[in-house]
Amino acid sequence: MNRLATIVAVGLASVLFGARADTLQDAAAAIHRKDWPTAVRLLEPMARAGHAVAQWRLGLLYYHGHGVRESDAAARGWFEKAAKQGLADAQFELANMVIYGLADVPAGDDPARTAAQWYFEAAMQGHAQAQYSLGILFLTGSGVHVSAEEAVKWIGRAAAQGHADAMAYMKARPAAR
Repeated sequence: MNRLATIVAVGLASVLFGARADTLQDAAAAIHRKDWPTAVRLLEPMARAGHAVAQWRLGLLYYHGHGVRESDAAARGWFEKAAKQGLADAQFELANMVIYGLADVPAGDDPARTAAQWYFEAAMQGHAQAQYSLGILFLTGSGVHVSAEEAVKWIGRAAAQGHADAMAYMKARPAAR
């Protein structure tokens, strides 16, 4: 690529990225002020274009029925698109929907195991709530094998990030022998 073409390409990418970032910030501001129609209007084109954060935020709007008709199916669809792109917040939300029975899994699949897999994906990225939730699954053996050691590992990681319930658990648990 010649030098002029490189400069044009970099400039165009900067403009497009800047516009996308501004739109996402504008959508976040609309959500903050509870201007749901504006948030939906700004997020939907980005989500349809494959922007993971926009997909997650649009999923939250559908989940709560803000600016759109409440729809677990639509929320799950947007969360799943973003989760498959590796967005930890979306992976956590999708896991929650599955574990609480708000999202179907394929016939024959264990919903708790599917939720545990999504919690694990988010937990590995340092998502404190997912770490705590995964730890609870290890305590109860829901979707995973029962393991106090794994539970303490994941809950401890969440506690180290200031997760209140995880901190309370770690403080209250009997000392290791």
